[in-house]
Amino acid sequence: MGAPKKLLSLLLLLPLAVFAKAGTGKVEGVLNGYVTDAVTKKPLPGVMVSAIIPGTNNLREVLTDADGYFRFVELPGSQVTVEFNKKGYQVLKRPNVTIKEKASVKLNVEFLPSEDDLNSGNTELPVLHLLDES
Repeated sequence: MGAPKKLLSLLLLLPLAVFAKAGTGKVEGVLNGYVTDAVTKKPLPGVMVSAIIPGTNNLREVLTDADGYFRFVELPGSQVTVEFNKKGYQVLKRPNVTIKEKASVKLNVEFLPSEDDLNSGNTELPVLHLLDES
């Protein structure tokens, strides 16, 4: 097959490939929110936020910015486990967060200092608040 025929074949197949991808039924959603220190109530930058899709090896990770803000785009419409990690703080897992198709889900968390910091006597023990605003 000559180069012009190959190019023509590719151009004819391109719309079919785009249509097939659009027709997969995968509709993504957005998960975003803020992480703050439960004691100081200040934003926490540099928190590793992981979105784990149960039953798959699909893991996505982002870091919170200077305002403690994180954002995941194009998460599949399903339930995910969200995990928060930062040195000096207790690991926090939030299972069964429902990602809605074509929607944005907001998840704000207050992050507790690690047990070592709590036992030092220099820190008040706060109540953990998980704010789930849809």
